[in-house]
Amino acid sequence: MGSDGGYSLTEIFAIKFVLADIVIIAALLFAGPIYAVAITALLVVSVFLVWYLTERVGSPDGADADEPAREPVDPVTELQNRYAAGELSESEFEAKLERLLDANERAERAGVETRELSLERERS
Repeated sequence: MGSDGGYSLTEIFAIKFVLADIVIIAALLFAGPIYAVAITALLVVSVFLVWYLTERVGSPDGADADEPAREPVDPVTELQNRYAAGELSESEFEAKLERLLDANERAERAGVETRELSLERERS
């Protein structure tokens, strides 16, 4: 049993296969080979279905597995969106923008790889 009191995915699959073997052997003994093959096919399909669903639900961000990951928003764009939404005053926006631009310039001087900010400081 897993450390949190539940079964791990590996343990669940092992239990499922043991039970499937018992059902298939019983079908072979009592119902015949055609039923055993049909039950085996159903069990194989169910295993793939369980695997697919656990992969889809188990994605880290809870998004669909088929959905492409969103790219992170540029910090300047995020600031502009917050300012447009009224979350920041004009002075707060300008101070945060100045801080971002200074940090980007310091990183450039230090030779640290950063994504370029979409807005460059006007040079006077």
